[in-house]
Amino acid sequence: MAEFVQRRKEEMIIEVPVLNSHFKKSAVKNILNQREKFEYRLMRRNKQKSDFTLYITFLKSIIKRVEQMGSTSTESLKLVNQHNNRIIDLYRASLKYFKDDVSLWKEYIKFLMKCDKIELLRRVINSALLLHGHISDSLYVFAVKQEFEDLKNIQKARELYTDGLNAHKTSSKLHFIAFKCELKYSEILTQKVLKSGKELNQEDPAINGSVAKIIYESAIENIKNNHALYFKMYQEAAQYSFSLGLSEEIKKFMLTTFSKDPNYWDTLARNELLSKSSNTEKFKITKCLDKYDTALTVLDTDEMWDKYLTTILKVTSDTQKTEVYKRNLLRQSMFNAHKKNKLKPKHYIQWIKKSKSSMTTEILDLAIKAYPNDTSILEINIEHKLTDTEELKAYDLFKQNAIKVSPSIWLKVVDYFFNKPQISDIFNMIFGDKAVCTNEVKQKLGNEYLLWLSKNKSLNDVRNAYYKLITSNSCDASLCNTMVTLETEQQKIDISKIRQHFTLACMQFGKTDIDLWMGRIYFELKYGSPKLVSDTYHQALTTLNNEESDQFAEQYASRVSTFNKISKI
Repeated sequence: MAEFVQRRKEEMIIEVPVLNSHFKKSAVKNILNQREKFEYRLMRRNKQKSDFTLYITFLKSIIKRVEQMGSTSTESLKLVNQHNNRIIDLYRASLKYFKDDVSLWKEYIKFLMKCDKIELLRRVINSALLLHGHISDSLYVFAVKQEFEDLKNIQKARELYTDGLNAHKTSSKLHFIAFKCELKYSEILTQKVLKSGKELNQEDPAINGSVAKIIYESAIENIKNNHALYFKMYQEAAQYSFSLGLSEEIKKFMLTTFSKDPNYWDTLARNELLSKSSNTEKFKITKCLDKYDTALTVLDTDEMWDKYLTTILKVTSDTQKTEVYKRNLLRQSMFNAHKKNKLKPKHYIQWIKKSKSSMTTEILDLAIKAYPNDTSILEINIEHKLTDTEELKAYDLFKQNAIKVSPSIWLKVVDYFFNKPQISDIFNMIFGDKAVCTNEVKQKLGNEYLLWLSKNKSLNDVRNAYYKLITSNSCDASLCNTMVTLETEQQKIDISKIRQHFTLACMQFGKTDIDLWMGRIYFELKYGSPKLVSDTYHQALTTLNNEESDQFAEQYASRVSTFNKISKI
């Protein structure tokens, strides 16, 4: 194993000069170390898919970093090509062990498409189809796209999509790619005839879109409930003059088949906003809302209203353009929906966020009347009242509903009242014997609690709170850092107490938290005994998990000079 890795390492040395021209020496060293680790993993008897995919991901990240540099030099291209070739080798090797993994084949194919490795791509797709064509329609889609778009081979593309549709009769993706290819091919033939000066034969099935129509009819027969497929077909057919009749046929089919489907109407309406026409934004919005109005006359359901309101809120999110028009549109639409009891709590909240602050109270009153017990609206109400004039109302609301509100509200309330008399009661609700909040709140506010105690209570109170939190899984390792900072700010530093703090923290978080051990070493160097650093270092190595232990050793080595300076002060 070691010999093989060494050989691979020697091969990598060839890349070092090119790597040095793009990265710092420390980064190059790290890249080589990481690759060596990956190579060792590939030598294991019981190989895992992740042994290959993680290595591939790492190499792709190097390529991405090089490409982001924007260099088109020979050296850059050489480096990218070297990494691409290694990735191809890794995909090949991985598929020897995991050839039944369809997702791995797809990843390989996508990579080759991106690298523009046409011939290799063709061979890989053929191999994938032989193994998995019967279970994966996506492989056929890849194959058809490559044959038609890259290799310009319509006959081979037809063979592939025919085979694919025989195996996957209900595949929307295959029907669409076949439909798209045939329309595009008809357009290519049409342009050739026009350029030659000959007269178009509208009866020629290769030119008039008849083949595409056959595929559309196959879709109707095999795929009943996919409005998105037919909408894409409609959009595709509408691009060409020879298939306008087909596009109208598809449009009528959709209206007949999907008139009770909210998703169909939503797609139809939103498409007006995506139109590439030269019409103004206001015109597009009007056309979009007209479609929704039609939809709501046909389908007056909560789901349809939700889609309509979601779009209203989206199109009015940017009020820089036609600001007055959009604000009036938002106000009118939302009030109308409120009167019809169609607004959900989320709609009221978004309405508040997108409206002027002067309207907040009015909208909140409507929301509370409609949903008096909704927590999300309650929280918006508390936030709104956290002002000098209504802070007592906000505090009363919060206290009455403390058990219901989310951690974010606890954080905002603590932040607002931190220097006010109410904070004592609030912290008691969080950390007292009858706490009413979750551990998540305690974890996020533990440091603030210690800081508040240090200013308003005694150091012993701070220590007692720390012991309680650190031993009850109600904090993270940062609490130790806060406690140590408070201890070292005292006129007389109690070294033994601080060591106790570290011991408790390391018992809880010592297996995973590298910074905690670094902080402990820093403390001994600056305030405690440098002689204990060695013991602490080895204790960290044996306590930390394997991966964290390696990282700790690397970080410690990089900080040795800094630590030495501290110990000399």
